[in-house]
Amino acid sequence: MKKSNSVKKGYALVLAALLALPCFGLLQTQAAGRIDTSRECSLTVSVEVSENTGGNEAYLEDFNRMSIPVSVYRVADVDATGQKFTPTAPFAGTGGLDMSKIEQGPSGMTAADWQELSLQAENIRRKENPEAAGTAVIRKDDGSTAAAQGKITGLTPGLYLVVPAPTGNPDYTVQYTFAPYLTALPSSDYTISGAGSDEWIYDTTIGLKPDAEPLYGKLNIIKTLQNYNESLGQATFVFQITGVDKNGVTKYEEVESMTFSAAGSNTVTLERIPAGLTVTVTEVYSGASYTIEGSDTDTALIWSDLAVEAGVGQEASVEFANRYDGGNRSGYGVTNHFASDGNGGWIWENPTTAAGE
Repeated sequence: MKKSNSVKKGYALVLAALLALPCFGLLQTQAAGRIDTSRECSLTVSVEVSENTGGNEAYLEDFNRMSIPVSVYRVADVDATGQKFTPTAPFAGTGGLDMSKIEQGPSGMTAADWQELSLQAENIRRKENPEAAGTAVIRKDDGSTAAAQGKITGLTPGLYLVVPAPTGNPDYTVQYTFAPYLTALPSSDYTISGAGSDEWIYDTTIGLKPDAEPLYGKLNIIKTLQNYNESLGQATFVFQITGVDKNGVTKYEEVESMTFSAAGSNTVTLERIPAGLTVTVTEVYSGASYTIEGSDTDTALIWSDLAVEAGVGQEASVEFANRYDGGNRSGYGVTNHFASDGNGGWIWENPTTAAGE
């Protein structure tokens, strides 16, 4: 029999994909003075714990150990009033950004409008692959009490597309993704909150809100049958697989089998096992006339596919060997598959029906 428990996400919190756009929410013509369009700006991208993690210490621990690359692309000029934006190549012209709504005044743009414009800009960036106006790596400095952050300097006033790269946590068990979004330089306290000073700020700090997705890996069960008695027919071997997290809590259970019709080695691969689990594989049935050589149990750590691609881990593997013991009992079996019905029960998947018989 084979059954699979639905794997619960190790990280249940899925945060909003769109950052509350700090530079546009309340842009008004009341901003004092004119922008010095010849003055350089800087942009600090910070992972603010209070806004981004909801107090979840698991996220804070990851962010303080991560390095998140971020790039910015200048998509439009801004005039001295801070109200008029003119797209620049390759974001201008036919197929470029639709600036019709922002041309009516940035203060009238909704969050949905900014999200749509951000997605347009990102699609153009991916297609045209322009050179970034600046890059940085968001990280926490050793000994610092500040949140992880990265600073990009030497930016000309204008409208920028901010693109943080998808990044795995240090254990490669979770990948954080970030929605690209637009921000204007410079800004002011008034344009951000509708209150406070309306003096232009040329050194701006913004925050990120990530989405977290658990990562998965593979497990290879390698079986070697040293010799084989053809007169007994096929021989089936059954394995129990249990995966536990770092706290010893069971997060994965599975039963798998392997059938031989000749001596040699075979491998069965189980996929989508939550990364970071320690799996214990036990050969619970060794064939009717076959004896296991060595231990009937082996363990392995599940590295995610991303970790394997990055070269920091390898696919988990366990190995077992058996030999014919001289008996005359045959031992062939069929593995039954059960799927969750979503209500705490199981649905039997008839292997004969599945095979079209």
